Amino acid sequence: MAEAKRRMVQQNDQLHGVQEERIDLPFGALVGKWWGPRDLRPIVCLHGWMDNAGSFDRLIPLLPKHISFLAIDIPGHGRSAHLPAGVAYNALDTLRLLLHLMQHYGWGRISLMSHSIGAVMSYVFAGVFPERVDLLVSFDLLKPFILDPDMVLFLLADSLPKTLDLGAAEAGRSAEEKQFQYDQYVEHMHAGFHESISREACHFLLYRALEPSGQQTGVYRRLTDRRIRHNHGLVWSHDVNLEMARRIKVPFLYLKTTETPLFEDARYHQETIDALVAHNGQFEQALVEGKHHVHLSHPERVAPRVAEFLLKHWNRERYLVCKL
Repeated sequence: MAEAKRRMVQQNDQLHGVQEERIDLPFGALVGKWWGPRDLRPIVCLHGWMDNAGSFDRLIPLLPKHISFLAIDIPGHGRSAHLPAGVAYNALDTLRLLLHLMQHYGWGRISLMSHSIGAVMSYVFAGVFPERVDLLVSFDLLKPFILDPDMVLFLLADSLPKTLDLGAAEAGRSAEEKQFQYDQYVEHMHAGFHESISREACHFLLYRALEPSGQQTGVYRRLTDRRIRHNHGLVWSHDVNLEMARRIKVPFLYLKTTETPLFEDARYHQETIDALVAHNGQFEQALVEGKHHVHLSHPERVAPRVAEFLLKHWNRERYLVCKL
Protein backbone atom coordinates (compact mmCIF):
# COMPACT_ATOMS: atom_id res chain seq x y z
CA MET A 1 0.00 0.00 0.00
CA ALA A 2 2.70 2.49 1.00
CA GLU A 3 4.65 2.38 -2.25
CA ALA A 4 1.49 2.54 -4.35
CA LYS A 5 0.27 5.64 -2.52
CA ARG A 6 3.67 7.29 -2.68
CA ARG A 7 3.78 6.66 -6.42
CA MET A 8 0.32 8.23 -6.68
CA VAL A 9 1.69 11.47 -5.21
CA GLN A 10 4.72 11.35 -7.50
CA GLN A 11 2.50 10.83 -10.54
CA ASN A 12 0.32 13.77 -9.49
CA ASP A 13 3.43 15.96 -9.43
CA GLN A 14 4.62 14.67 -12.79
CA LEU A 15 1.21 15.20 -14.37
CA HIS A 16 1.21 18.86 -13.34
CA GLY A 17 4.89 19.57 -13.98
CA VAL A 18 5.68 20.28 -10.35
CA GLN A 19 9.31 21.05 -9.54
CA GLU A 20 10.96 20.60 -6.16
CA GLU A 21 12.42 23.90 -5.00
CA ARG A 22 15.34 24.25 -2.57
CA ILE A 23 16.52 27.49 -0.98
CA ASP A 24 19.56 27.61 1.29
CA LEU A 25 18.99 29.54 4.51
CA PRO A 26 21.48 30.14 7.35
CA PHE A 27 20.21 27.13 9.34
CA GLY A 28 19.62 24.78 6.38
CA ALA A 29 17.45 24.22 3.34
CA LEU A 30 13.91 25.48 2.83
CA VAL A 31 12.17 23.01 0.50
CA GLY A 32 9.01 23.52 -1.50
CA LYS A 33 7.00 22.67 -4.61
CA TRP A 34 6.74 25.02 -7.57
CA TRP A 35 3.55 24.74 -9.63
CA GLY A 36 3.14 26.54 -12.95
CA PRO A 37 5.27 28.83 -15.13
CA ARG A 38 8.74 29.75 -13.89
CA ASP A 39 8.69 33.25 -15.37
CA LEU A 40 5.92 34.37 -13.01
CA ARG A 41 6.13 35.35 -9.36
CA PRO A 42 4.22 32.56 -7.62
CA ILE A 43 1.56 32.81 -4.97
CA VAL A 44 3.31 31.47 -1.87
CA CYS A 45 1.33 28.78 -0.03
CA LEU A 46 1.72 28.35 3.74
CA HIS A 47 0.40 25.16 5.33
CA GLY A 48 -0.99 24.60 8.79
CA TRP A 49 0.49 23.27 12.03
CA MET A 50 1.97 19.75 11.64
CA ASP A 51 1.17 19.75 7.89
CA ASN A 52 3.50 20.43 4.93
CA ALA A 53 3.52 21.61 1.31
CA GLY A 54 1.43 18.58 0.31
CA SER A 55 -1.52 20.37 1.91
CA PHE A 56 -2.16 22.07 -1.45
CA ASP A 57 -1.56 19.07 -3.76
CA ARG A 58 -5.24 18.48 -4.44
CA LEU A 59 -6.35 22.12 -4.62
CA ILE A 60 -3.79 23.72 -6.94
CA PRO A 61 -4.58 21.40 -9.90
CA LEU A 62 -8.14 22.79 -9.80
CA LEU A 63 -6.98 26.42 -10.03
CA PRO A 64 -6.09 28.41 -13.17
CA LYS A 65 -3.10 26.83 -14.91
CA HIS A 66 -1.57 30.15 -15.99
CA ILE A 67 -0.94 31.14 -12.35
CA SER A 68 2.16 29.95 -10.49
CA PHE A 69 2.23 28.69 -6.90
CA LEU A 70 5.08 27.91 -4.51
CA ALA A 71 4.03 25.68 -1.61
CA ILE A 72 6.76 25.47 1.03
CA ASP A 73 7.54 23.14 3.90
CA ILE A 74 7.85 25.50 6.85
CA PRO A 75 11.09 24.69 8.78
CA GLY A 76 10.63 21.66 11.01
CA HIS A 77 7.97 20.29 8.67
CA GLY A 78 8.17 18.04 5.63
CA ARG A 79 11.55 18.10 3.91
CA SER A 80 12.77 21.47 5.14
CA ALA A 81 15.59 21.69 7.66
CA HIS A 82 15.03 21.59 11.39
CA LEU A 83 16.17 24.44 13.57
CA PRO A 84 19.45 23.83 15.47
CA ALA A 85 19.47 22.11 18.84
CA GLY A 86 18.67 24.50 21.65
CA VAL A 87 16.41 26.69 19.49
CA ALA A 88 12.62 26.65 19.84
CA TYR A 89 10.05 27.20 17.11
CA ASN A 90 8.00 30.38 17.22
CA ALA A 91 5.11 31.30 14.96
CA LEU A 92 6.61 34.73 14.35
CA ASP A 93 9.57 33.03 12.66
CA THR A 94 7.28 32.70 9.63
CA LEU A 95 7.48 36.47 9.08
CA ARG A 96 11.25 36.29 8.82
CA LEU A 97 10.92 33.27 6.55
CA LEU A 98 8.75 35.23 4.12
CA LEU A 99 11.27 38.07 4.13
CA HIS A 100 14.00 35.52 3.31
CA LEU A 101 11.93 34.30 0.35
CA MET A 102 11.38 37.80 -0.95
CA GLN A 103 15.05 38.61 -0.63
CA HIS A 104 16.12 35.35 -2.29
CA TYR A 105 13.94 35.87 -5.38
CA GLY A 106 14.16 39.66 -5.47
CA TRP A 107 10.44 40.20 -5.01
CA GLY A 108 9.17 43.60 -3.97
CA ARG A 109 5.79 42.13 -3.02
CA ILE A 110 4.38 38.76 -2.10
CA SER A 111 1.02 37.02 -2.57
CA LEU A 112 -0.11 34.44 -0.02
CA MET A 113 -2.55 31.52 0.01
CA SER A 114 -2.56 29.90 3.42
CA HIS A 115 -4.28 27.49 5.78
CA SER A 116 -4.70 27.42 9.57
CA ILE A 117 -1.66 28.85 11.42
CA GLY A 118 -0.24 29.68 7.98
CA ALA A 119 -3.29 31.87 7.38
CA VAL A 120 -2.86 33.49 10.79
CA MET A 121 0.74 34.35 9.97
CA SER A 122 -0.23 35.67 6.53
CA TYR A 123 -2.66 38.03 8.26
CA VAL A 124 0.07 39.17 10.65
CA PHE A 125 2.61 39.63 7.85
CA ALA A 126 0.12 41.72 5.87
CA GLY A 127 -0.64 43.81 8.95
CA VAL A 128 3.03 44.40 9.77
CA PHE A 129 4.16 44.89 6.16
CA PRO A 130 1.04 46.08 4.30
CA GLU A 131 3.09 47.61 1.48
CA ARG A 132 4.78 44.24 0.75
CA VAL A 133 1.63 42.14 0.25
CA ASP A 134 -0.60 42.35 -2.82
CA LEU A 135 -3.07 39.45 -2.38
CA LEU A 136 -4.31 37.15 0.39
CA VAL A 137 -6.31 33.91 0.39
CA SER A 138 -6.92 32.36 3.82
CA PHE A 139 -8.53 29.05 4.72
CA ASP A 140 -10.40 28.56 7.99
CA LEU A 141 -8.35 30.72 10.40
CA LEU A 142 -8.15 34.47 10.13
CA LYS A 143 -6.00 36.00 12.87
CA PRO A 144 -4.28 35.30 16.21
CA PHE A 145 -6.73 34.19 18.91
CA ILE A 146 -7.64 36.40 21.84
CA LEU A 147 -7.67 34.25 24.98
CA ASP A 148 -8.41 34.86 28.64
CA PRO A 149 -5.30 35.81 30.65
CA ASP A 150 -5.37 32.59 32.68
CA MET A 151 -5.40 30.52 29.47
CA VAL A 152 -2.52 32.52 28.00
CA LEU A 153 -0.42 31.93 31.10
CA PHE A 154 -1.35 28.25 31.18
CA LEU A 155 -0.27 27.78 27.55
CA LEU A 156 3.05 29.49 28.16
CA ALA A 157 3.75 27.54 31.34
CA ASP A 158 2.82 24.27 29.63
CA SER A 159 4.61 24.73 26.31
CA LEU A 160 7.85 26.53 27.07
CA PRO A 161 9.47 23.75 29.18
CA LYS A 162 8.63 21.25 26.44
CA THR A 163 10.72 23.19 23.92
CA LEU A 164 13.97 22.37 25.72
CA ASP A 165 16.46 20.09 23.97
CA LEU A 166 15.39 16.50 23.55
CA GLY A 167 18.95 15.28 24.08
CA ALA A 168 19.54 14.16 20.51
CA ALA A 169 22.33 15.47 18.28
CA GLU A 170 19.59 16.76 16.02
CA ALA A 171 16.74 17.75 18.30
CA GLY A 172 13.52 16.18 17.15
CA ARG A 173 15.22 13.24 15.38
CA SER A 174 15.69 11.01 18.39
CA ALA A 175 16.43 7.40 17.57
CA GLU A 176 14.06 6.43 20.35
CA GLU A 177 11.02 7.81 18.56
CA LYS A 178 8.52 5.12 17.68
CA GLN A 179 8.26 3.96 14.08
CA PHE A 180 5.19 2.44 12.45
CA GLN A 181 3.82 0.72 9.39
CA TYR A 182 2.55 3.15 6.77
CA ASP A 183 -1.13 2.31 7.24
CA GLN A 184 -0.75 3.05 10.96
CA TYR A 185 0.40 6.58 10.13
CA VAL A 186 -2.66 7.02 7.93
CA GLU A 187 -4.94 6.09 10.81
CA HIS A 188 -2.98 8.25 13.28
CA MET A 189 -3.30 11.28 11.01
CA HIS A 190 -6.96 10.69 10.16
CA ALA A 191 -7.94 10.24 13.81
CA GLY A 192 -5.48 12.77 15.22
CA PHE A 193 -7.00 15.59 13.19
CA HIS A 194 -10.54 14.49 14.15
CA GLU A 195 -11.18 13.10 10.65
CA SER A 196 -10.60 16.54 9.13
CA ILE A 197 -8.07 14.92 6.78
CA SER A 198 -9.67 12.11 4.78
CA ARG A 199 -7.70 8.88 4.53
CA GLU A 200 -7.12 9.48 0.83
CA ALA A 201 -5.86 13.00 1.49
CA CYS A 202 -3.44 11.76 4.15
CA HIS A 203 -1.13 10.33 1.47
CA PHE A 204 -0.30 13.80 0.12
CA LEU A 205 0.94 14.91 3.54
CA LEU A 206 2.61 11.64 4.49
CA TYR A 207 4.67 11.64 1.28
CA ARG A 208 6.63 14.59 2.67
CA ALA A 209 6.31 13.73 6.35
CA LEU A 210 7.78 10.20 6.30
CA GLU A 211 10.78 8.27 5.03
CA PRO A 212 11.58 4.54 5.14
CA SER A 213 13.28 3.67 8.41
CA GLY A 214 15.88 1.50 6.70
CA GLN A 215 15.68 -0.95 9.59
CA GLN A 216 12.63 -2.97 8.63
CA THR A 217 10.69 -3.31 5.38
CA GLY A 218 7.43 -1.35 5.37
CA VAL A 219 8.32 0.67 8.48
CA TYR A 220 8.59 4.46 8.28
CA ARG A 221 9.83 7.25 10.51
CA ARG A 222 8.68 10.84 10.77
CA LEU A 223 10.66 13.67 9.21
CA THR A 224 8.77 16.31 11.18
CA ASP A 225 10.64 17.86 14.10
CA ARG A 226 8.91 16.85 17.33
CA ARG A 227 9.53 20.28 18.86
CA ILE A 228 6.91 21.91 16.63
CA ARG A 229 4.22 20.22 18.72
CA HIS A 230 4.90 22.71 21.50
CA ASN A 231 4.49 25.99 19.65
CA HIS A 232 2.42 28.20 21.97
CA GLY A 233 1.24 30.52 19.22
CA LEU A 234 0.95 34.30 19.45
CA VAL A 235 0.02 36.40 22.46
CA TRP A 236 -1.12 40.00 22.09
CA SER A 237 -4.19 42.20 22.33
CA HIS A 238 -7.38 42.48 20.33
CA ASP A 239 -6.43 46.08 19.57
CA VAL A 240 -3.34 44.88 17.71
CA ASN A 241 -5.45 42.54 15.55
CA LEU A 242 -7.90 45.34 14.78
CA GLU A 243 -5.11 47.71 13.78
CA MET A 244 -3.78 45.04 11.43
CA ALA A 245 -7.25 44.69 9.91
CA ARG A 246 -7.38 48.43 9.27
CA ARG A 247 -4.01 48.31 7.47
CA ILE A 248 -4.82 45.46 5.06
CA LYS A 249 -6.12 47.08 1.86
CA VAL A 250 -5.33 44.39 -0.76
CA PRO A 251 -7.65 41.77 -2.29
CA PHE A 252 -8.35 39.33 0.54
CA LEU A 253 -10.46 36.15 0.38
CA TYR A 254 -11.30 34.44 3.67
CA LEU A 255 -13.03 31.05 3.54
CA LYS A 256 -14.33 29.69 6.85
CA THR A 257 -15.43 26.08 7.25
CA THR A 258 -18.79 25.26 8.80
CA GLU A 259 -17.54 22.58 11.21
CA THR A 260 -14.54 24.31 12.82
CA PRO A 261 -15.11 26.34 16.01
CA LEU A 262 -13.64 29.82 16.45
CA PHE A 263 -11.60 28.84 19.57
CA GLU A 264 -12.28 32.28 21.07
CA ASP A 265 -15.10 34.64 22.01
CA ALA A 266 -17.06 35.12 18.78
CA ARG A 267 -17.08 38.91 19.20
CA TYR A 268 -13.32 39.14 18.61
CA HIS A 269 -13.68 37.33 15.31
CA GLN A 270 -16.70 39.38 14.24
CA GLU A 271 -15.15 42.72 15.20
CA THR A 272 -12.10 41.85 13.10
CA ILE A 273 -14.34 40.95 10.16
CA ASP A 274 -16.21 44.24 10.63
CA ALA A 275 -12.92 46.16 10.56
CA LEU A 276 -11.82 44.39 7.38
CA VAL A 277 -15.14 45.10 5.68
CA ALA A 278 -15.07 48.75 6.75
CA HIS A 279 -11.52 49.45 5.58
CA ASN A 280 -11.06 47.13 2.60
CA GLY A 281 -13.47 47.15 -0.31
CA GLN A 282 -11.64 44.13 -1.75
CA PHE A 283 -12.24 41.87 1.26
CA GLU A 284 -14.45 38.85 0.58
CA GLN A 285 -15.63 36.09 2.92
CA ALA A 286 -17.68 32.92 2.55
CA LEU A 287 -18.57 29.73 4.39
CA VAL A 288 -17.51 26.36 2.99
CA GLU A 289 -19.14 23.14 4.12
CA GLY A 290 -16.66 20.84 5.82
CA LYS A 291 -13.98 20.47 8.45
CA HIS A 292 -10.69 22.23 9.03
CA HIS A 293 -8.82 20.65 6.07
CA VAL A 294 -11.62 20.98 3.53
CA HIS A 295 -9.20 22.50 0.99
CA LEU A 296 -7.27 19.20 1.09
CA SER A 297 -9.98 16.63 1.72
CA HIS A 298 -12.65 18.23 -0.51
CA PRO A 299 -10.85 20.76 -2.73
CA GLU A 300 -13.76 20.85 -5.17
CA ARG A 301 -15.73 22.79 -2.54
CA VAL A 302 -13.05 25.46 -2.29
CA ALA A 303 -11.56 25.72 -5.78
CA PRO A 304 -14.43 27.53 -7.58
CA ARG A 305 -14.45 30.42 -5.11
CA VAL A 306 -10.64 30.69 -5.09
CA ALA A 307 -10.42 30.51 -8.89
CA GLU A 308 -13.07 33.22 -9.27
CA PHE A 309 -11.20 35.46 -6.82
CA LEU A 310 -7.83 34.94 -8.53
CA LEU A 311 -9.22 35.56 -12.00
CA LYS A 312 -10.67 38.83 -10.72
CA HIS A 313 -7.53 40.12 -8.99
CA TRP A 314 -4.50 38.33 -10.46
CA ASN A 315 -2.75 40.29 -13.22
CA ARG A 316 -0.02 38.70 -15.35
CA GLU A 317 1.94 41.92 -15.83
CA ARG A 318 2.23 42.40 -12.08
CA TYR A 319 3.57 38.86 -11.60
CA LEU A 320 5.88 38.67 -14.60
CA VAL A 321 9.56 38.57 -13.59
CA CYS A 322 12.64 39.01 -15.74
CA LYS A 323 14.74 36.31 -14.09
CA LEU A 324 14.54 33.74 -11.30
